[in-house]
Amino acid sequence: MRTRALLYIAAGFVILAILVAMDLVAFGYPRVHGIAWESLRALVQAGALLAFYRGTRRLFKRALDVSRRDDPAQATWYPVKLVKRFTAVFAVVVALVLVPQLMQLAFNVRPRTPGTVITIGLIGAVWLFVQIFASVSFSQLLFVRQHTLRNRKRINRWLVGIAAFSIFFFLDGQEVIARETIAMIFISVLTFALMFAALQLGYRLPWLPYLARKEKRTLMILSAVNVILAIAALIFYTEPTKSRMVYEFYSDFWHTASVAYIGTIGVYFTLVFFSSLFSFSSTELVERKSAEVKSLARLTRFSSDVLTSELLLDLPKLAEQITTLACEATDADAAWLELKTTIGPSEEPELIRSYVGIDTQTAESIMARAEGFPEASRTISSPRGELSSSRKGFILRKRMTVAQQLQPVNGNGTSDLHSLLAVPLIRKGEARGGLYVAKKAEDGFDDDDLTVLEAFSDVASLALETARLLADSIERQKFDGELRAARAMHKSLLPEHFPEIPNFEVHAVSIPAYDVGGDYYDFSTLWDGSPVVVIGDVSGKGISASLYMAETKGVIQALTPIMSSTQELLESANGALLRNTPQQAVFRRNFVTLGMLAFHRNGIRYIRAGHTPLLIVREDGSYEYVQPKGMAVGLMRQVMFNQGIEPRDILIRKGDSIVMFSDGITDTRDETGEDYGYERFARSVVEHRCAQSAKQMTDRIIEDVIRFAATSTFGDDATVIVARCIETPGQSSLVLPS
Repeated sequence: MRTRALLYIAAGFVILAILVAMDLVAFGYPRVHGIAWESLRALVQAGALLAFYRGTRRLFKRALDVSRRDDPAQATWYPVKLVKRFTAVFAVVVALVLVPQLMQLAFNVRPRTPGTVITIGLIGAVWLFVQIFASVSFSQLLFVRQHTLRNRKRINRWLVGIAAFSIFFFLDGQEVIARETIAMIFISVLTFALMFAALQLGYRLPWLPYLARKEKRTLMILSAVNVILAIAALIFYTEPTKSRMVYEFYSDFWHTASVAYIGTIGVYFTLVFFSSLFSFSSTELVERKSAEVKSLARLTRFSSDVLTSELLLDLPKLAEQITTLACEATDADAAWLELKTTIGPSEEPELIRSYVGIDTQTAESIMARAEGFPEASRTISSPRGELSSSRKGFILRKRMTVAQQLQPVNGNGTSDLHSLLAVPLIRKGEARGGLYVAKKAEDGFDDDDLTVLEAFSDVASLALETARLLADSIERQKFDGELRAARAMHKSLLPEHFPEIPNFEVHAVSIPAYDVGGDYYDFSTLWDGSPVVVIGDVSGKGISASLYMAETKGVIQALTPIMSSTQELLESANGALLRNTPQQAVFRRNFVTLGMLAFHRNGIRYIRAGHTPLLIVREDGSYEYVQPKGMAVGLMRQVMFNQGIEPRDILIRKGDSIVMFSDGITDTRDETGEDYGYERFARSVVEHRCAQSAKQMTDRIIEDVIRFAATSTFGDDATVIVARCIETPGQSSLVLPS
């Protein structure tokens, strides 16, 4: 590959050497000069540039490879690496502008000696090669995480603009075009079109949000350097300097193209600089949310890997891991956990504790008496008692009045705790303990931290309780108690209450095939306030499916409040679940199908990832299945997944019924082996559409399925969600956000 690249580059210099020989011949024949001669020289130089392009392109990765870089670890440093490389090459381009200034080239309009012709030819050859090298390097930056086809269209429009701009000024320099009003207007139009094409290259930078604060600072510095270099180069190229005289004489056409290219560089990096500057303040939030999602995935992956290894689970070790992850998820300075659990029905509860960054005595004084944390709105005599009685998390924001100190982190000092966040660990509706995190900073936690830690505590409770049950079953060779507890925990992960959605009545039922299952449904709210109903079906059954369902729930709960649409939520959930599951893990064989229903002002928007279609039953008894495209979550690479999903907007009227379901309903079989099927299911919904309530409608549908199967058990997890429109939402037309 490199050998062929060097051959192409050598061929380019040979072509330019031939051009020098042509210039020496023309030096003795002044009549040769003119527009025809200059056009011929531009074409010869174009051949050399083509050879340089084909050679230098082989030294870089292909545009398609650059556009497919989806690894988050590479996304944080690879664009900055490309900018660093381009800055170094562009600095060489600008340095070449100074070369004619440092040389005694004796010519005004035409060279006076053959030596001057050769010197200008050598300078021009190096100048053309470095320009192409910089252009190829710049093109790599344009393709990072971009859609290849659309980006090529933008680049082609920009190249056409440069070509038109260069041809016009080339003809103007050869005095073919008269300087009239129309010509000046045409120049202005060309300049505006070229600037617009340059702005299109940099208006969308999809890789910028992935950069951390350190990378963004580096990017802003490099962008400022490139803008300064571009301004300096434009001054030397456009002002009446010796540099302009040399490069214009060498190639009037490519000199103009170079000016347009350098102007584009200035515009592009100006956009990069200000985009980085304006997004710098939100980088901390993005990093924080990313760390929260990763911590949730790491927790469930840790517990599931241990449970599937058939080894006796070390509960203290698991508790320590949970405490560490809680500290990382909230960026806290200290964390501790307290959990009461029992080994057998007649034995005394066992107290499990874990501490990170704090000693036992300090943690106990805070839990027992809340020393140093006076609550402004109400009195909390004991954080432990508050969690046990209210079963809700809370934040203590006030500065401590009694010295409570962390353990020395580096052995040379201590620090006070100034803010506290606590959430309960709930088992069977009872608070069995608490998870606490603390910071040195005063008012260090907000409501987002509370939401994340509450979702974290659900997963932590499931992991700890399931781990305890597994240890108990290994000791006693009994798995009945474990399965009952796991089923209760599975039910606790499903919503206890149904949301009040304007103009709709909602009810849901989920029946696992075994004691625990992998079906999942939840209700939440997007960033813009739109209610969302989520239904999921994890591949497989039993404990492994339930654990993956718990991970999915944690990810969805953490992401939904910060997402603006269900499509963005689905794409982010796929990335979180896919990236945080190692290829070699046994749990990797699981995936989940999801369906998301967002309620907007005038209707609904349905999007699915491999899930069953959505059933819409109208008031008059007509029905339709809505099945947009979509692949299961956790299977496909991010680019393929994003391209494969398709949201669908649906207009809803009063009396219409919306039904979401899992394949455990339609795949139910009777004694002869016949499936219940989509048609029979739709007829059942149509028959019961006039029930008194959504709950009664749901119950009757389930009764029909059980009557068909002649058994109360299902072969697969079965879930049904019914949303009935009790009042026509919005106006007569459907208006949904994009």
